[in-house]
Amino acid sequence: MDFLLILLQPHVVVVIALAVVFIALRPQFRADARKKAVAEQSPALNELAAHLGGDLSGPGEAAAWSPRLQRSKPEAELSLTFPRGPWHVRVTEACNPTPRLSNNLVEHEHWIEVATTPLPTRELKFEFFDLSFEDGFVHTKCQGQIRPDELVFLVDMIVETLDRMPGVEPRDPTAVL
Repeated sequence: MDFLLILLQPHVVVVIALAVVFIALRPQFRADARKKAVAEQSPALNELAAHLGGDLSGPGEAAAWSPRLQRSKPEAELSLTFPRGPWHVRVTEACNPTPRLSNNLVEHEHWIEVATTPLPTRELKFEFFDLSFEDGFVHTKCQGQIRPDELVFLVDMIVETLDRMPGVEPRDPTAVL
């Protein structure tokens, strides 16, 4: 009975109500953190899209090409699609909110995809990156934030590697497999 009396004290009820409100608003805090991260990154990627002659898709429109990445846990926030020679390239920035309650951090991951002729599923390890071939796409994942100039450098390394691989040809990413 004493426990019930303590719970019914006005200051205890207020503390419990504040805790419930905070827990209820937690998803909104995460969504706001993601929007802020996208807003901070978007001007750089807009400039990069214009420089590369590509198209930038924002939240709600952004998606990976390959089915494996579409099923990935991080949510696609931005996608930059552009040609690199005969290759069709898509760079997707995905965000995964961290489960920490205290600081609404966002973990970033970048997916670089290139549409290729369908090849057997395999992974190739190189000095600076790993390439995964699956469903007619080659892709690599990069953890953390990447500057636009680093992104262009990495895409160029991947395309150069694909140019030297026998049997790997570019294709239209919208072609049915």
